Amino acid sequence: MDVEEVKQLVQKPLAEDLWPKQLTAAVRLLAAFAGGDPEQITSSLNEDGALVLSLQGLWPRAIAQGVPMPLVSQVIQPRGPKPGQAADRLLRGILNSYVLALRDLTQLPKTLYPRWRDIRQIQNQLLALQAILHQWRLDEDAPAVRATLYGPVAGGTLKAAQQAGVKVTQAKLAKPWLHGFLGTLPMPAIIVGVRSQGGRAGVGQQQEVLVRAQNLVHRQFPRTRSAALSPGEREVLYGKTAVTDFTAFDLEFSSGNAREGMFITEIGAVKVKANHIVDTFNVFVQVPARRHLNMYSQRVTGIHEDTLKQYGLPANEAIRQFVDFIGTDSLLGFSMHGGDLPVLRRQFNLYPQPYRLIDVALLAKQSGPMPGNPEVSLTTYRHYLGLSLLAHGALYDAVTTYALYAYLQDSARDPAALVAEFDQVFKATSLKPGVLGD
Repeated sequence: MDVEEVKQLVQKPLAEDLWPKQLTAAVRLLAAFAGGDPEQITSSLNEDGALVLSLQGLWPRAIAQGVPMPLVSQVIQPRGPKPGQAADRLLRGILNSYVLALRDLTQLPKTLYPRWRDIRQIQNQLLALQAILHQWRLDEDAPAVRATLYGPVAGGTLKAAQQAGVKVTQAKLAKPWLHGFLGTLPMPAIIVGVRSQGGRAGVGQQQEVLVRAQNLVHRQFPRTRSAALSPGEREVLYGKTAVTDFTAFDLEFSSGNAREGMFITEIGAVKVKANHIVDTFNVFVQVPARRHLNMYSQRVTGIHEDTLKQYGLPANEAIRQFVDFIGTDSLLGFSMHGGDLPVLRRQFNLYPQPYRLIDVALLAKQSGPMPGNPEVSLTTYRHYLGLSLLAHGALYDAVTTYALYAYLQDSARDPAALVAEFDQVFKATSLKPGVLGD
């Protein structure tokens, strides 16, 4: 098939009254170009006038024509094109919505687990098509678009990418976590542009924060001469060697304007030895003088400014306790470059010692299939690992960071057993007697 002909047809402006037929024809053309099955591309208009597309024909031909699997193929395009908009502009949004649905395995039912390699091959096909459409929009002398595809890739996918000038890198695929397939059957159709509206702490989480803050035991730890965090600017050099004894941590903090600033509101950590939690650390931190905690942070975390005033420790005391709790351990965090490390630098001039810090997010990016996507959040991993923990709490996110690291090291913990172990150790080490069910 002539590449230029396909390129011109998918970049042809859509007509206001004919766009459903034209868009369907463009999808069929892409399916044929990439080794799919154009005959399985179907479309219709629903009662709201939205276009309903079946994308099964975009899957690699062997999968599309093979043993059926309960994977939804319907994608709903609720709006028509803008005046003069080409088919490829809508197509990229449609492909992206489907890729996001496949990327988050927590949305897929356990019935699909035996076919996870096929699912990844489908996702790689759609990722390659996104890259191809992007490549065709670039000037001829522009650098080639690069796409990293994790796991098995169909021959038609590689051939199409090569013809279009896309540079493909194939990466190792890790076997996914069975507990992570949490979706239900039948799978709902995918609506282009619709995303989750979650992310706020409910009344129950706000109450849990208050009860925990009221009942934390503030502890003292022996001073260490070899702290993982210490003052003085230095380059951040991440550790790459697997460790069995470590401290996993997370911070909640406020970032905002000059008045609100960037400062820590909660520190949570768990100490792990031989793949078991042996100690916990949790403190809330007072708001610095002449600063205020922004409302967004309060809504997301459930940590209110009044709670910090009443039950928080002074910032310098809280960070000193945390550093002493870490001791000589390696320190594990998740995607720290975007928040935790900057706030430690800005508020305390603290930097990690070389190779004492391990970023679990960097390890996950290299692992696929759901680990392997840099946009995946720690909250999504919490669902993926089956952990019944609250979101946006530093202590609970530290547990999730540890659980993810164990999974990536092929030492995954049973989620119920891990949560039970954490609860037991947390009550024994960090809470006053008789709190939270004792």
